[in-house]
Amino acid sequence: MTGPLRVACLSIGDELLSGRHADLDAPQVARALGEMGLVVDRVEVIPDDEQTIAEAVGRLRGPHAVIVTSGGLGPTLDDVTRHAVARAAGVELVHSEVAWAAVRVWFERRGVEPPASNRRQALIPTGAVILPNSKGTAPGFLLELDPETILAVLPGPPGELVAMLQDELVPRLRSRFGGDLNLMRHEFALFGLPESEFAQLAGDWMSREAIPRMGVSARDGVLAVTLVSREDGAELLVAARAAEFRERFAHWIYSERDEALATTVGRRLLASGTTVTFAESCTGGGIGRSLTSVPGISGVLREGWVTYSDEAKRERLGVPAELLTRHGAVSAEVAGAMALGAARASGADLAISTTGIAGPGGGSQDKPVGLVFLGLALRGEVWTLERRFPPVDRDRIRRYAEQTALFLALAGLEDRLESLGAERAGGFEQLRD
Repeated sequence: MTGPLRVACLSIGDELLSGRHADLDAPQVARALGEMGLVVDRVEVIPDDEQTIAEAVGRLRGPHAVIVTSGGLGPTLDDVTRHAVARAAGVELVHSEVAWAAVRVWFERRGVEPPASNRRQALIPTGAVILPNSKGTAPGFLLELDPETILAVLPGPPGELVAMLQDELVPRLRSRFGGDLNLMRHEFALFGLPESEFAQLAGDWMSREAIPRMGVSARDGVLAVTLVSREDGAELLVAARAAEFRERFAHWIYSERDEALATTVGRRLLASGTTVTFAESCTGGGIGRSLTSVPGISGVLREGWVTYSDEAKRERLGVPAELLTRHGAVSAEVAGAMALGAARASGADLAISTTGIAGPGGGSQDKPVGLVFLGLALRGEVWTLERRFPPVDRDRIRRYAEQTALFLALAGLEDRLESLGAERAGGFEQLRD
């Protein structure tokens, strides 16, 4: 087999085709195997039907080095994946005492005997290698269909699949294909740059013929960019383009790894020992939720507030009634006062705040839906930032605001607030007790 090693994913389940559940498995498989140099070039969603599954495996085995299935390994009669792949491989299903022992352990931990129906999960095709399931009852397995194609059969629940993928499948595939995977990659994460503007700035770097290849995906204002090369000298090619990329996109880069913006901010806070707090209105606790997803953040996060009403802003944060009356709750002045009030009340080095109109109602000509003001108090100095997000749905506006607040905090930590467009604010003497 010449060229990159190709992978096909089969996501199996009637519930996926009916729309009751989204396919969360194939993206996990594609990312994990793509990072090791395999190329996922086909994803199919098919029903819990033995003949359909067997035919799909037979059709995909020729051009693909690896076929990965997910789903259909449960204990019920409609879980037919193991039967289908045995049929496709032309082998028998046999009861595996090793697999059955693993199933029994899960029930013994709860102090009960496994139902007879769970014996179905111990049926393994002849010649298959069992993949232990550390998160559930269904063992997976590897089955060599022919010298050119290996079949990996994984459970459907995403938590079980991810654990088996990382702990079992990826190491085994690295061992099998390690010498054939000539891939260099470098990742960047950017925030605050629309995808269309990114495309203009990137120019012919985005061409399908460019070396290295560049890929980009967008979500909630974050652009995930990947540089990839398989050519001779790939390491130098990727390093050279990465250096050019840093120079061209320095204003928007927040990380050179694939990680959430909250993770980057949390790591910077912890590394610098900067204590943090937050005062949220329109984001309703979203900033706090994002930050508390970062392991170890308790070392710098003291407390936070969701002050939705004017009364809460006055009583909890000390925002002067005069500011609220004169400028309104959705204003730069109130955002700055919220941040300073939170910093003062908590004693934190850094405080971020949000106030805005997430919609769908509540907007006006002067203050439309999507208008958000953000505040930052950093060691006594106050900065504010205005953003006018597209009047899309309420949840997206709130997510944009959360991400922008985190990027504002990062800009403060990196001393580049002015380049972000933030303005220094004053006139908060009433809060400086």
